[in-house]
Amino acid sequence: MLSSLSASLRREYRAHRMARFGVWVAAYGAALRVVDLFTAGAPDLLWFLFWVAVIPVAFHYLRRLLGYIRQRVLWPVRRRLIVTYLFIAVVPILLILLLVGLGTYIINGKFATFLVTLKLRDHVGQLQELAQVVAHEAHLTTPPTAAGELDHLQKFLVGELRHHAAEYPSLEVTLRVDGQGRAFHMDGKPIATPVTIPEWLDKGRFAGIVLDQNRILLRALDRTPTPAGELTVILSQPITPELLDLVGADIGHVGVGVPSGGVTQDASRGPSFSTRITLDTGGRKKEFVAVDSKSLKVPAPANRLDLIRIYGASALDPFVWGGKEQRHESTAGLIYVTTRVMTLNRQLLNTLGQFSGVYTAVFVAVAVIFLVIELFALVIGVQLTRSITITVDKLHGATERVKVGDFSYRINMPARDQLSALGEAFDGMTASVERLLIESQEKTKLEGELQIAREVQAQLFPQGPPEVPGLRLYGACRPARMVSGDYYDFLRLEQGRVGLVLGDISGKGISAALLMAGIQSALHAQFYDGHFSKGIGDASPLSTAEVVTRLNRQLFANTPREKYATFFYAVYDPAGRQLVYTNAGHPPPFLLHRGGAVERLGTGGTVLGLFGLVSFDQATVQLEPGDLLLAFTDGITEPENTFGEEFGEDRLLEVVRRALNSPPEALADEIYRSVNDWTGVPELQDDMTVLVGQAVP
Repeated sequence: MLSSLSASLRREYRAHRMARFGVWVAAYGAALRVVDLFTAGAPDLLWFLFWVAVIPVAFHYLRRLLGYIRQRVLWPVRRRLIVTYLFIAVVPILLILLLVGLGTYIINGKFATFLVTLKLRDHVGQLQELAQVVAHEAHLTTPPTAAGELDHLQKFLVGELRHHAAEYPSLEVTLRVDGQGRAFHMDGKPIATPVTIPEWLDKGRFAGIVLDQNRILLRALDRTPTPAGELTVILSQPITPELLDLVGADIGHVGVGVPSGGVTQDASRGPSFSTRITLDTGGRKKEFVAVDSKSLKVPAPANRLDLIRIYGASALDPFVWGGKEQRHESTAGLIYVTTRVMTLNRQLLNTLGQFSGVYTAVFVAVAVIFLVIELFALVIGVQLTRSITITVDKLHGATERVKVGDFSYRINMPARDQLSALGEAFDGMTASVERLLIESQEKTKLEGELQIAREVQAQLFPQGPPEVPGLRLYGACRPARMVSGDYYDFLRLEQGRVGLVLGDISGKGISAALLMAGIQSALHAQFYDGHFSKGIGDASPLSTAEVVTRLNRQLFANTPREKYATFFYAVYDPAGRQLVYTNAGHPPPFLLHRGGAVERLGTGGTVLGLFGLVSFDQATVQLEPGDLLLAFTDGITEPENTFGEEFGEDRLLEVVRRALNSPPEALADEIYRSVNDWTGVPELQDDMTVLVGQAVP
C-alpha cells in the first residue's frame, strides 16, 4: 500500500506543475518552522509570503478533491440522494443552531454591557441623591456668609464620605455659594480648578455621564437657595478601576476606553490598570486609555458547556460638559465586558425567582422532541432513497442497452409511483428514437441553411470602418440567433462625408433579418434617386430628416403593420467636425464630451413603418477631439440577470467611462464582456449591436 501511494505521489509530482510548486512551498514552510524553533522567530513578512503561496495550492487541490468526490464517491445515485438529504435537512438545522448560537452570543454581549451601563446609571443616581443630601444639609444650618457655608458643607462631606470611601472612589466635590467656589477630594485635599457650569445648564438639576476636559465622569448637580446665596453642589466620579469593580460585580471583567489624558492618577499607576490604544474615529486618530476593573476576573465556567467567553461592547455617549448647546460625544468612551453565558443567565433567571426552572424544562423538552423527529425523518429518508435507487439502477441498465443500438429492450416495470412510471416512458421512448433521428437529420440540414443565410447577411454589414479625418469609427453586431435583426452601416458620401446608420428591427430570426436586408437596400437606394432634384450639376445632398422620412414611407407601404424598426441616421462632415443626425424611436446614443458631460442624441421622431404621414426632425452637434459617440441597440441595455434586473443605460455609461481612453474596438469588446458578465449565461437574450465614433485631432 505504501509503495502504491509513493508511486501515485511521484506521478502527481511529475504530471502537475502545481504539485511541484506545492512541494517547494511545503519545504519553505518547514524551513521557517525550524527557524522559529532554534531562533527568536522568522520575520512576519516571510510567514506572510508562505501563506500567500499556500492559498493557490490549497484551492487547486480542493477543486480536484471536489471533482473526485463528484465523479467517484457520488457516482451512485443512492449516495447522491443521501448527501442531498443531508444538505436539505441536516445542514439547515446545523446552520440554524449556528445562527442561534451567534444570536445568543451577541444578545448576551449586549445584555452584559446593558447590566454594567445600568449599574453606572444607578451610581449616577446615588450621586444625585448625595447631592440632594448636601443641599438639605445646607437648609438645616444658617451660616451668615458664603465662606462659612462652604466650610460647613466641606466638613460635612469629608466626615460623611470617610465612612463610604469604597462606594465613591476618587470622588470630586465642587461647591459654589453666591459666586464663591471650592473644589476638593473626598479626603479633603483641594482641587485647583473647580468645575464650571456650562451655558446649556443654566438652571435645574443634572445627573449623567459627561465628557469634561478630556475626562469621562459620572456627574450629578443640584441647586438650592440658602440664606448665604444660591448653593450649587457638583459631584464628579471619574472612571477608575475601583468604580469598575463596583459596577462589574457578579458580571465579569469590565473595562472602559477613555480619552488619553482623562485617567486619574489612581487609574494609571501600572500597566495592569490601563493600556494606551489609538483608534480612527471619523477620519481622526484618537488616543484612548483602556481602564480595566482592578480585582474582577472572567468568571469560571459553570460546566463543560460554559467554556466560551462572551464579549460585549457599547458606547457611553457622554454629554459634552461645555458649550452653548447640549450634545453627546459618541466617540469619547467605550465600555466593554468579558463574562460567560451561565453568569449572565443567573442574572436573568434570578429575576424570575421560583419560575425560572419551568422555562428551562420546557426548552429541554422541546429540544428532545425536535431531535427525535429529526432522527425519524432521517430513517424515512434513507428508506425512500433505497426505493428510488432500484428504479434508477434498472433505467441505467436499459440506457446501456440502448447505447449499443438495442431499441427492442424493454424494462417492463409496473408504475407504482411517479419514478417507476419512467420505465413505461422509457419503453415508449425507444419506439420513437428512430423518428427522432430522422428529425435530427432534418434539423441539421436546416441549421446548414441558416449558416448560409448568416454568411450572406455578414456580407451586408460593412467589411471594415472607413477612414475619416478627425473621427475613428467602429461597428460590431452579435446576433442572438443565427441571423440578426440589427443593422449598422457606414455610407461614404460626397465631399468626404460619412453616414452612420444603426437600426433595430422588431422581432428576431429570419423575418427580422429579411426586413433588415430590405431596409439596407431601401437606404442605399436613397442615394441614387434623391440627389438630382436640381440636375446633376447642381446636386444637393439630402438631409438626415429627409432620408429617414423617405425610408419610413417605403417601410410603411411594403411591410406588415406589426413590423417596425427603430433607426438612427447621422452624417459626419469632417470639414466642420459637425454631426447631423435624426433619431427615429431609437435609444438615444451617448455623446461623451471631453469635459465629462454626457449628451443624449434623441432628436427625430417615432419608429419607422408604423405611420405613413409623419415627419422627422434633425439636429446638429459639434464634435471636438476627445469626444466619444456611442450608438447601441436595446440588446445592450435590456438583458436581465438572474434577479430580473436589466443591465440598463447607467451601467452602460459606467462601462464606457471606465474604458473611455481605449480604442473603439477595445471599448466595444468591454461593453460585450460587461453585458455577458451581467447575464451570467453564454446565450444572448437579444441582438447586440454597437457603433462607436471617437473624435481625434
